[in-house]
Amino acid sequence: MALLKFHTQRTDTRTQEQRRKALEFGQTGEQMAARFLTDLGYSILEHNYRRGHLEIDLIALDGDELVIVEVKSRAYDSILQPEEAVDHKKRQALIRLANEYVKNHNRRENVRFDIVSIVSNTNGTEIRHLKNAYNVMSF
Repeated sequence: MALLKFHTQRTDTRTQEQRRKALEFGQTGEQMAARFLTDLGYSILEHNYRRGHLEIDLIALDGDELVIVEVKSRAYDSILQPEEAVDHKKRQALIRLANEYVKNHNRRENVRFDIVSIVSNTNGTEIRHLKNAYNVMSF
């Protein structure tokens, strides 16, 4: 009996220019999120913390909590809300990388997972902050 393998690889049909603009939009969103959190009194410890193909957009301190922040930026005409793009698989990856960060940096704070969504539309930009958007115990 042969086993069938199914690949769920995404097909990106965007042009190189469209991909470049999306990357720039995402980077701008991360900068806006960092400013937003700093204005709320957070201390940003890391931008784009990477290990292999995994990445945490922002790592911050909010009082005595270490905050792992996923930033999602979207244009107003997007079907999904930005925070809806942080699916189960992405959350698992963020938790795994956060565990590594805590261990490697000898952090002792409680860890919280937030999502900051940036939605750009004709009226400007809306920033939404979902504190404690998910936790390790929900898996």
